[in-house]
Amino acid sequence: MVWAVPKQLQSGKYTLESVLGGGRFGITYLARDQKGDRIVVKTLDDQLQNQPDFRRLQERFVQEAFKLAKCKHPHIVRLLEDPFQEDDLWCIAMEYIDGIDLAHRQKNILPEPDALQYIQQIGEALTVVHQNNLVHRDVKPANIMIRAGSKEAVLIDFGLARGIDSKKLSVSNVETEAEAGFTPPELYSQTIELGAYTDVYSLAATLYNLLTGQLPTSAKERLQNNIALKEPREWNPQISENINLGIVRAMDLDPKKRPQSIQAWLDSLGLKPTPIVNPDQPQPRKFNLELWLTVIGLILALIAIFTGIFQGDIREFFIKPSPSPTQKSTPTELPKS
Repeated sequence: MVWAVPKQLQSGKYTLESVLGGGRFGITYLARDQKGDRIVVKTLDDQLQNQPDFRRLQERFVQEAFKLAKCKHPHIVRLLEDPFQEDDLWCIAMEYIDGIDLAHRQKNILPEPDALQYIQQIGEALTVVHQNNLVHRDVKPANIMIRAGSKEAVLIDFGLARGIDSKKLSVSNVETEAEAGFTPPELYSQTIELGAYTDVYSLAATLYNLLTGQLPTSAKERLQNNIALKEPREWNPQISENINLGIVRAMDLDPKKRPQSIQAWLDSLGLKPTPIVNPDQPQPRKFNLELWLTVIGLILALIAIFTGIFQGDIREFFIKPSPSPTQKSTPTELPKS
């Protein structure tokens, strides 16, 4: 553990309250800002300080945080500020997501529409990541949060995110057995280049798990022991044929045989892209036909009312009313006798 809690960072700007968990390289804390709002603070594990390449890990930690800051999307965890230093350790402050990750979901098997909704949201988030020349490398149910009271998925933990042109970044020595089912074969290699297809494999493996409740056979076992991947429909016959084939195709051991982009894979599943709203840009006002018809109706009504009033005033001014036939005139002089 890096710090004992409670501990203040940045001269009281943040107060660490508890440890949320630890990853391969970092420790994540639950904290509060000066307004009392909950946030997350992440830093490298202090045990890494004994490693000769600790400075390089620190630099990479900061570089990837800056890259993540460029990946703005509603389904990507949001950084609150640039990385900062505390006790000679770099830290990043991120939004706190109140909810549960998909690895700890209540239902072992999700209905296909719900699973596809989460996959589409995360897929569109990954598209933004790839547009920024990054590969997440760690897509799995445990790194997908569902906001409480909603069906909104958020991609978290960019600790393994690397540039698409990166090589020699094997994860085989740090992953757990449960994580192995989501790791594509190129991440066991120190020579194969990464690409969007790397995250395609992991996202397809995640969909496999959501629809079956099972961990896919790891790529390492499939390669070394020639074990075939059991198709999702063998676990859950209710999975539609197109989705079943889409998962199997995206988990091909050969990266070239997979869909080469997230959007291409989503298209093959029949998932149409949703428009991305940038909260930093003013959005055009939508034309509300019903509202405008109501406004026009009121204007016409007012015109009719005022026209009637003015017409009445004009008629009264120019046309004097004649005496009534039944009305008798009053004599002005007495009759002579």
